[in-house]
Amino acid sequence: MGEPVDPVAQPFRDPEIPDGEETGYQASVGKDERYHVVSRVERLGETHYRHSINADLAELELAVKQIFVRAKGFLAAESYCAETTHEGKVVSREEGYFRGTKHLQFGGQVKPFPGDVMPLLGGMVALRGLDFARGSKRTVDLWLAFSVFWQLEVRVERRETVRVPAGHLDAWRVRVRPSFSQISSLLDKVIGGLLPPFTLHFEAAAPHRMLRFEFPTGPLPWNPRGLVEATKLD
Repeated sequence: MGEPVDPVAQPFRDPEIPDGEETGYQASVGKDERYHVVSRVERLGETHYRHSINADLAELELAVKQIFVRAKGFLAAESYCAETTHEGKVVSREEGYFRGTKHLQFGGQVKPFPGDVMPLLGGMVALRGLDFARGSKRTVDLWLAFSVFWQLEVRVERRETVRVPAGHLDAWRVRVRPSFSQISSLLDKVIGGLLPPFTLHFEAAAPHRMLRFEFPTGPLPWNPRGLVEATKLD
């Protein structure tokens, strides 16, 4: 399933997720109805995790399969496949393969993906390998589609109690926002003032399961916020 992880190029630590870990979530957008989401992590021997997400989104169903390679205490996103269906018919399907491959980058160069690349939903596993300490900062390359990825700035803000349907839990609050500093520091400040950040809470105790995820659904101030909260921890 791809090449071994090079720990020098791989910044995500392996959080040692137990085999068969399952988490139930409820997801909502604005005041709309709440949707049911199930996340499951399986160990494929000692070298890989398989992360499955199944979501019932009213008239739509979403199924995600992600593979993460593990080696020497680190992990990396290896592949991603997401399929959306409506009444049994496929609406869309997207796939990405990140290890042992090369792709067309901005500027026309063909290069491997960066070692810290991850799909958005891959953060449910990859970001569990952050350095959870107050004020800890780093960047992550978020894969969007095809060959496109963009840098995110990740900051561990503080430790606090978070209230979710699964209970009141000790958690680390993490802020994530798109970074434009590689283009212009002024542009980075302007965009930062317009686009609200993503806010995540990860359980303080290892292996740092994601408990809450609040995010903007669009770039405009009146776009509703999306919210995902843990309902069941198995």
